Amino acid sequence: MVPSPPPARSNMNRILAAINEADYPSIFSQLEPVSFAQGEVIYEAESPINYVYFPETSVFSMLSTMEDGRTVEVGPVGHEGLVGLRIFLGAETSADHVIVHVAGNAKRLRSGLLKAAAVERGAMAEKLLRYTQMLLAMTARSGACNKLHSTEQQLARWLLMMRDYTGDELALTQELIALTLGVRRAGVTESANGFRNAGVIDYRRGHIQIVDQRRLAALACECYAAVKKEYDDLYADLAQPSRG
Repeated sequence: MVPSPPPARSNMNRILAAINEADYPSIFSQLEPVSFAQGEVIYEAESPINYVYFPETSVFSMLSTMEDGRTVEVGPVGHEGLVGLRIFLGAETSADHVIVHVAGNAKRLRSGLLKAAAVERGAMAEKLLRYTQMLLAMTARSGACNKLHSTEQQLARWLLMMRDYTGDELALTQELIALTLGVRRAGVTESANGFRNAGVIDYRRGHIQIVDQRRLAALACECYAAVKKEYDDLYADLAQPSRG
């Protein structure tokens, strides 16, 4: 992690953009711009949450790890949300292993400052509560998808979600995708080869290009549309003025 220049307004974190800066000088004056490399570890499971992170161009992945070392993504966090939400809910440690999935920028804040602001019944608490509702719905859907749908369907869903964050060019490795989906790398390779042979994606080591979004959406399970609706509803609600 290294210091990062301020982002363009269009890349701002949606929660921060929804808050009146003048109402929270102790928050906005202490936000620190940082940037992350892909694969960087933000929290280990059960580690203290010393900082919370508001992603801007970066995308984080919350991973649940089993005793045998296998992992599966609980959910991604991008510019719509916050990494370290458990501080808002009263916890002090991270339940999940959190890594950087897409390199980029974020703002970080000492967790105690967020906790102090969250106990007030104001705009910050309201926006974080709305994000919590979306995150719970998204993680529930992801859990069902991981259990019920094929690797091909999950991969298509996940690629579409990453596209919504970063566009058609994705800097992702098959190893990282397998880690996220909780499947063998061979399964990801087989599905990705099928997508490439069908002209849906193209890839070289470390990079995936989505060639035909419409056909990729047809290959995905219904979970992509369901999760996208949750995100769209969240964005609409965050844009609304806070209640007094």
